[in-house]
Amino acid sequence: MPTITFYGGVGEVGGNKILVCDGDTKLMLDFGVSFTSRKRFYADPYLTPRSIDSLIELGVLPRIQGLYRVGEAESPIDAVVLSHPHLDHSGYISLLNRSIPVYCGEATLRVLSAFGETSPRRLELDFTGIEFKTFRTGDRLKIGSVEVEPWHVDHSTPGSYGLIVHTSAGSIVYTGDFRAHGTKPQLTQDFTEAAARADPTAVITEATNTAGAEVSSEEKVKESLMEVVSRAEGLVLASFSIADIDRLRSFIEAARECGRAVAVSMRQAYLLAKLEQDPKLGVPELLKDIVVYRRVKKVYRSWEQAVLK
Repeated sequence: MPTITFYGGVGEVGGNKILVCDGDTKLMLDFGVSFTSRKRFYADPYLTPRSIDSLIELGVLPRIQGLYRVGEAESPIDAVVLSHPHLDHSGYISLLNRSIPVYCGEATLRVLSAFGETSPRRLELDFTGIEFKTFRTGDRLKIGSVEVEPWHVDHSTPGSYGLIVHTSAGSIVYTGDFRAHGTKPQLTQDFTEAAARADPTAVITEATNTAGAEVSSEEKVKESLMEVVSRAEGLVLASFSIADIDRLRSFIEAARECGRAVAVSMRQAYLLAKLEQDPKLGVPELLKDIVVYRRVKKVYRSWEQAVLK
């Protein structure tokens, strides 16, 4: 009989680490950073984790022999499958035993690569040496005795997926993060219809905004932006996730209507350049839609030099 064990994501926002076992096959659905646990002991940039052992001792990471890239122990799981690149779902794959393959969407790999290359080198954002295997909607991933069927969903970062895990005792549906109020609700509809056809024996889903939350559509957000930007007399500053392409697009449209330009950081520009390589994503064009601001300095890192070119 298959079993499901939660090592994170219960009673907290994110930090998802869900172990599915079916006979001899063991796979992890997501392996994210628990920001709730992490903030109890660390404060960026002044104090960051220095060892995997310390994260285990503090209870930030689950204590599972052989799971991490320390020592020579054999890996206890066959694979990790990521739903999307937000770090609360994917960030701690950097700490895993490098013999464990990580399955993810093609856009997820681009985002994580950009995060790793543009962030200060540290324990938590070192994705080098990981064996990534990418997928798209329509693929079926054979992992031991189970099959994983990824389906696109709409979320605030491109390349987000829900997962249908076909086991020996029926299907397990894992939604990852999804929404119906974004710019592409049909993606989520496609997934929910596929999940219903699978007639699942179990469904694992987020509960962060299931009650008491006021959710605005991206169109409503854009209307509010238009009002704010049109009334502003000087510089308008905005803070949002650099991987939230829909939000960036809303700012671009608001700026264009108000005769302004959107300037992004070099780090965000590098991520956009990575995502531009996938024409299906329809990300804003660096030279056409936005400008890049940079600090003048004597030495630029290799990724910064790529942006400047």
